[in-house]
Amino acid sequence: MRFIKGLLFIGLAALLVGYGMNRTAFNENFPFLEQAAQSDVAEKIQVLTSPGGVDLLTAPFTRPDEIDYTLVEERIMTLLNELRQEQGLLPLTKNDTLKAAADHRAIETQTSFSHTRPDGSDFYTIILTEDYRYPYQMVGENLAMATYFKDEEGMAEFLFNGWVESEGHYANMIQPDFLEVGIGVHYDGEFLYAVQLFGKQSP
Repeated sequence: MRFIKGLLFIGLAALLVGYGMNRTAFNENFPFLEQAAQSDVAEKIQVLTSPGGVDLLTAPFTRPDEIDYTLVEERIMTLLNELRQEQGLLPLTKNDTLKAAADHRAIETQTSFSHTRPDGSDFYTIILTEDYRYPYQMVGENLAMATYFKDEEGMAEFLFNGWVESEGHYANMIQPDFLEVGIGVHYDGEFLYAVQLFGKQSP
């Protein structure tokens, strides 16, 4: 078992796809984010340590066998729209198709924690499939994962704050052109995976 101390947050910089253009942005303050993009499942744990760090594997918290995904997703949604309101932006509305696609992507990130899907295709190809077809003009994705060491709302806030502190993720969350979002989470008994899938439909 790997010994882990300190704050653990893993995320990939937001990848924005719109009008046939791809743009990737990494925050220089979080170099481990870019490193995580190249990692496989066995190496996906990136660690920040501090003298006052908490040992997440031996901390006095018993991880549950199951969690309430709805609590995590609703808290992320609330925080997301509060952030947009602070910026004078319209709130995002929930989209059932993006939600279903985000749920699927959250499961996929357990295998391939990347904007590249397990089959080697880009993340947005999921909304080109029959089950999750979304006629997009613009789409973006935020990913995060962390050792599960709080309750549902606490984990939602922990991951969301990580997105806020990362330039690429933050840009997606305050992108004024996005109108809809789907939020999906997946818990494997140790790690919590979260996905925000943003979209604007074609006119």
